[in-house]
Amino acid sequence: MGFDFHKVQGGMFAGVAGAYLSLAYAPTWLENMTAGRGWIAVALVIFATWDPVRALIGSYLFGGIDALGLRLQAMGVTAISPFFLKMLPYIFTIVVLIVVTKQSHKKHIGAPGALGLPYDREER
Repeated sequence: MGFDFHKVQGGMFAGVAGAYLSLAYAPTWLENMTAGRGWIAVALVIFATWDPVRALIGSYLFGGIDALGLRLQAMGVTAISPFFLKMLPYIFTIVVLIVVTKQSHKKHIGAPGALGLPYDREER
């Protein structure tokens, strides 16, 4: 086994994301700090359907919905419960997954042909 730059790069990105989450987003470490955002990331991958441009658009959509709840609270909107505003990203995620799943049955989503097959480097 040799040096694999992609694994190192992936680990670095994960480390930067964790550092951002614990140092900038929430200035202290807390239990359940991610609050289910990993599932939103999985939903983003499903939403993107193997299209990087769609993944970029989806990440702005999911992030915008999360920011919308915070923005409405900061504006002093009291007609909507703060608990509902915290649920907005997750509700939006479920709605998007339902819509994308219904659409993906109608068309070919372009997933890689070897998706789901075990990879063995020695079989070349």
